Amino acid sequence: MAATCNNKTRESFNFIYVVRLSLPVLWAGIICWLSLTSSPLKIPGLLGWDKLLHAAAYALLTILAAQYLHIFADSWKTAFYAGCTAILYGGLMEVLQLLLQRGRTAEWPDLVADIVGSIAGCVIFRQAAISISKYHARRNEHHG
Repeated sequence: MAATCNNKTRESFNFIYVVRLSLPVLWAGIICWLSLTSSPLKIPGLLGWDKLLHAAAYALLTILAAQYLHIFADSWKTAFYAGCTAILYGGLMEVLQLLLQRGRTAEWPDLVADIVGSIAGCVIFRQAAISISKYHARRNEHHG
């Protein structure tokens, strides 16, 4: 009986593990496709729209990577590692744009926007983790 329960727990953990990993991997794939496609989305008349999209995309990548890494470490480390990984990924995308020359150009302002977004993602994830921890602590106090 204990082996059955242990297998069920292991299967549940593996499923959660795979889902949590698939989210940042899927999002990184979308970023890659958008970064390397020859005809990116352009919205005329919106100053800085491209940089805002860069920042938002890398903030989300950082948050998704951090929620996966949170399985293994505390929220400060996970946010830091996820942010560093997202920044390196942003640098890789800019290098690939430069090397592949498929109608896209590598730009320093894009990398800066990626870095700003990654830092914002770190802060958002960390604050959310703190708020959730406080919520659970209060809830546990009231329920005994």
